[in-house]
Amino acid sequence: MKLTHIIKYLIIFGVLFLTVENCSSEDRTSNEQSLEDDFDDNDEDTEPDNSEVLNSRFVFNENLVIEHSWNTGGCDSPPCDTDEDALVNVFENTLPNDPYFYMEDDLVELNLECQQEKGRRAEFKQISEGPLTSYSKMEFEAVYYDVPDDGFTIAQVHNRGGNSNKPFFRLELHDNKLETVIRKDPEVSSNQTTFNKVDYPFLNGVDYNQFPLKVILEKSGGYAHITVMQNNTIILDQSFQPDATTDWVNDTSISNGYYLKAGAYNAANTHTEHLILGYTTFKFETEDLN
Repeated sequence: MKLTHIIKYLIIFGVLFLTVENCSSEDRTSNEQSLEDDFDDNDEDTEPDNSEVLNSRFVFNENLVIEHSWNTGGCDSPPCDTDEDALVNVFENTLPNDPYFYMEDDLVELNLECQQEKGRRAEFKQISEGPLTSYSKMEFEAVYYDVPDDGFTIAQVHNRGGNSNKPFFRLELHDNKLETVIRKDPEVSSNQTTFNKVDYPFLNGVDYNQFPLKVILEKSGGYAHITVMQNNTIILDQSFQPDATTDWVNDTSISNGYYLKAGAYNAANTHTEHLILGYTTFKFETEDLN
């Protein structure tokens, strides 16, 4: 075979080889890009948006509102003026950004805040009601800032029946303790009834120093239940039943009027602290629909 023929064949073979290799490389690149696109699409499909994540951590419904005195005449002396804001679809289009209810930019804490000068309260409040035998529950984890010298109320089983609208149960946070407060009679003034108060220390007897508390507040089975955990350790787990001789039980307008509240309620006459609390979770559910 002539040398020229051999060279010709080599050139043809080289061109064919390069053509096949280039097509194979393009196929590999196309396949790799397709896999990357599929992965990106799957990633977009599976990664939840902020509203989905927040709605899983903060479960509200139409039976819950925020009660606050930020835009009112305040509460220099009772009765106290308050406003109520609904909590339906609060994360749909934007993050809460009111002075009394707002989300931190890092999405870690959802805050309630009392106005320092006149803000006696900023609380999540159940607007439906029912007897202690029906089920309602608030479960949350929160950090509390600037605890007043006399403490403040962070959870309540309240009542809107009768004439006085008093809480049956309150949980107070102090620098050095938690305190449960049970009111004996709903229809007499505070200085004419008695309050059963029991103190519960924090872990190792240390003062509260802005560590998260997990709280479960529930009414069911004829009782008010409260559980508080610190660092996954239960420091308070109690159930309370009203005195059967009082109007908590014997007045039907009162015995059917219980509901739950949680947040910040400062009973002090002067408000020197800027009360803020940051919830990392808050979940509310109820069978009371009236």
